[in-house]
Amino acid sequence: MRPIAALVCAFPLLTLSACDCGGGERRRDAGGGDGGADATVVERDVPGLDAPRPPPIDAPILPDTPDAYLTREEFCMGRGPAVIVGDATMMTETCAGSIASRVFDHAICSCDDTNVVGYLRTASFDSGVPGTSEDGFGAPVGVNADYLTGGYADIGGTMVVAGTSGVSFVGYLRVGGDAFFADDVSAIGRIDVARDLWIRGNLPLTVGLYVTRDLHQPAGRTLSPINDIGGSRYTGTFTVPPPCRCGASDIVDIASIVATASRVNDNASVGLVANELDPVIGLGREITLPCGRFYLTGISGLGDITLRVDGRTALFVQGDVNALGAFDIDLGPGGELDLFIAGNLLSIGAGSYGDRARPARTRIYVGGTGDVTLVGASGFVGNVYAPRARITAPGATTVYGSLFGQRIDMPGYLDVRYDRAILDVDVDCPPPTECEPCGGTGCTDDRACVGGMCVGCGSDADCCAPLVCYGDGTCGPLLF
Repeated sequence: MRPIAALVCAFPLLTLSACDCGGGERRRDAGGGDGGADATVVERDVPGLDAPRPPPIDAPILPDTPDAYLTREEFCMGRGPAVIVGDATMMTETCAGSIASRVFDHAICSCDDTNVVGYLRTASFDSGVPGTSEDGFGAPVGVNADYLTGGYADIGGTMVVAGTSGVSFVGYLRVGGDAFFADDVSAIGRIDVARDLWIRGNLPLTVGLYVTRDLHQPAGRTLSPINDIGGSRYTGTFTVPPPCRCGASDIVDIASIVATASRVNDNASVGLVANELDPVIGLGREITLPCGRFYLTGISGLGDITLRVDGRTALFVQGDVNALGAFDIDLGPGGELDLFIAGNLLSIGAGSYGDRARPARTRIYVGGTGDVTLVGASGFVGNVYAPRARITAPGATTVYGSLFGQRIDMPGYLDVRYDRAILDVDVDCPPPTECEPCGGTGCTDDRACVGGMCVGCGSDADCCAPLVCYGDGTCGPLLF
């Protein structure tokens, strides 16, 4: 995303002026020393929470623009954006890279509940920067409803739980960023928060509560007496908005994207038949997809299926991906894949969806409502966007990439290694002439949408949570 030297302004900024690493706060007279009458309260921007969101709009007719009809030669030479798709709910033709950098900005995001019976761990690395090691930051978790668990959690980034049923950890909780909870929180072990803790409910007795910066909790709520708050305590009221973009105007219209590709694709140039893999019976099938945009009616069968991807490739599937054998995506050194599935992803056999050293190069979009079940012998690879489906797994699961689902249910533990390079896959996308703050039409090149224009950010709120504003005016993941 950016050199380590650019991380000097990792904390939230406080005004809409340029980033000021030496200050970053404003004061107002508000009451006594702990938030009562006559105190001086230090105000900080809550990252993204006060950023405006566009009202729902009527879906326009699918576009018919020259950009959607680049020749395969132009597409593969890199003269155009990675993929231009027609998406009714995102207002106009949309670059697939822009979609990816927007919907995969969390390691985990759920429109409804997230349920992890065992422990949850998230960490991040950047496959686009050689030599970058995995660390406990930059891998945020967002839950629009409730987080249910029978274990502990080690979150490598900010954690937001907007549900109001409370959270009980059977163990410890570590958050490598800010923590936001809309109701009660309890833990048998200690709770560690690397930045600010915002909790609207009670926090009863724990082994210990440790907050590096400030604690925000409305007046009258209980707090564990065993606590160490590095900054100040504030008792004002606040809200915890849902962190994941799940509104009707936010959901990517995958069916429209695939419908456009059924008419405009590169199948003929390589002799690909639309039902090539629907079904596969017998010992299995292997096909190589070169750089281009290809369309299939479905992927199904009893045998193993292998897709070899050597270049910048987009594959659009009208029906389901329902392979009873192993379904493998083998990325060559220059390979990357956007896989749009209008139906369901129902692969039963173990398989691999990419390279665990380069998860950002595999993006999977699922439009159906059936369960997406992750199965992999050594870990699932890929970034999965399934906003209408439940994402689950048969047991302990390691994911190299990210998950965005209607609901996420994991009967064992869940370990997510988030690849921050996913935020940079819009590098070839054309910048929009107009943008929406935190809306469907976003900016490219790490810029923020302010007043309908793509400019350098001045505060965290410009970037939209979970991204924060850095001193060079770019938006990026929270790193330390």
